[in-house]
Amino acid sequence: NYGLIINEIGMEGMIDLLQEQYLQPVAAHVFPQEGSTLDVHHAFVVQYKQGEDLGLDMHTDNSEVTFNICLGKSFDGSGLTFCGQMGCPDHRHLKHMYQHRLGRCVMHLGRQRHGADDLTSGERMNLIIWNRNINFRMTNVYQVRPLKLGSDI
Repeated sequence: NYGLIINEIGMEGMIDLLQEQYLQPVAAHVFPQEGSTLDVHHAFVVQYKQGEDLGLDMHTDNSEVTFNICLGKSFDGSGLTFCGQMGCPDHRHLKHMYQHRLGRCVMHLGRQRHGADDLTSGERMNLIIWNRNINFRMTNVYQVRPLKLGSDI
């Protein structure tokens, strides 16, 4: 609920360059199928603080590959909890718990179930970049698997 959509403030070109020069090569190396080409992005900043949003329930992203960069500030709690991938038998099983650190980025598949744990103190802001691969979305691999995705880009 609290945050900012990057494309709405004239920074779409900056994210285009970031995606093309840095995010896509990394995504292709780690996720060769989903990250082979990244055509479209949706970038936004989320904010968690007392009296506003404290966390976010388990969900999937409407992306092939998501980059989540911790911008700050000083905070406690508010980690990321990861479960299995949507469409897999273990999609509700705990896989990993990640603690954000200022300046660090976590990358994951959009279909990986995850949620933001509640903030216990301070304020956390993250730049989230959802990246789509249009060609991958046209393949049978993508179209035949049962997915529940987040909101549209």
